[in-house]
Amino acid sequence: AGYVYTSGGAGVAPDWAAAGGGDLYNYLINGGHDIADRNVTPGTLFTVADKDFGADRWWVTRENADVQYNRNDATGESGLTSKYYGLYKKITNSGKFVVVQVVEGVNSIPLRGKTVTFQIKMKASGSKTIRMAVLELQTAGTIDAPPATLVTAFGADTTDPTFGTNVAIITAAASKSVTTSWQSFSVTVTVPTNSKNVMAAFWTDSDFAANDTLSVAEAGLFVTSSVQAWKPRLFPDELLLCQHFGYRWGYENSDTGTGFRMFGYGGTGVYEGQSIRHPVQMHKIPTETINGTWGTTNITGSFSIVDKSLMSATISFQVTSTGSFDLFTNGTDDWIFFDAEIL
Repeated sequence: AGYVYTSGGAGVAPDWAAAGGGDLYNYLINGGHDIADRNVTPGTLFTVADKDFGADRWWVTRENADVQYNRNDATGESGLTSKYYGLYKKITNSGKFVVVQVVEGVNSIPLRGKTVTFQIKMKASGSKTIRMAVLELQTAGTIDAPPATLVTAFGADTTDPTFGTNVAIITAAASKSVTTSWQSFSVTVTVPTNSKNVMAAFWTDSDFAANDTLSVAEAGLFVTSSVQAWKPRLFPDELLLCQHFGYRWGYENSDTGTGFRMFGYGGTGVYEGQSIRHPVQMHKIPTETINGTWGTTNITGSFSIVDKSLMSATISFQVTSTGSFDLFTNGTDDWIFFDAEIL
């Protein structure tokens, strides 16, 4: 299925529309797996903590240790038109894993009663059966607050996982025969009229052995009954959508430059501060993770993050004695991660 360039009428800019009707807007964020801000060295495998994120917005849980994630360059891949793809690698033990993206409630509610297609391209290190489905947080749940333990049991081989309270598969999950070559897979459902959140999910049907891999790319959730051609957003737009749910601040590398530095002159015991304005309004007031051993001069103890809001936060610290003070990132392990994810 394709799309056509249509006029929106007088005074409205033309745009692409799905052939035969439908909505080409992709309700998934980071479908191309371009962004993995929790990985300080994109392109290198890193171990994803259980119930955490590899690529931004793509939450991962596993049956046992461990799953790694890597963002790979796709420019040499036959069968892809995206710049990157994501690779999930099972390590240490054989086991199953589940990957989910929750669509924010403000965007899920308009999908009620509509036919949607979740599509994704996949390949694996060998022939695998991968299950994919559209899930919902049912009406008894609280919007944008699915259970933290989204998967309560992984089940035996060929048995679907058990999902948490008020989380259900819409209609049915579908088995997909994934090979070592890129193929497009999809599942089409009608969203119940009282769903709170819609979720796109895929999982291993049976145990992956250590070192088995699953690669994914070009994921989308569209209001249509047919698979759509891959049409990514502009990268800065995609980045801001990801940062609505979380971002790394102060990180120092060849791309971001020297990170952060604040210096000045203060009195003994005086508290100083620096406001951090989030790049975009966040989904909720974020929690923060402070990493590394930051450089300091004439500062008592460590700094803290205070006055957090949807739009900003403040670095706060106390000056030890009257004189010059200095706070700065001291290498590539010094950063703050602001997390406002749904899961």
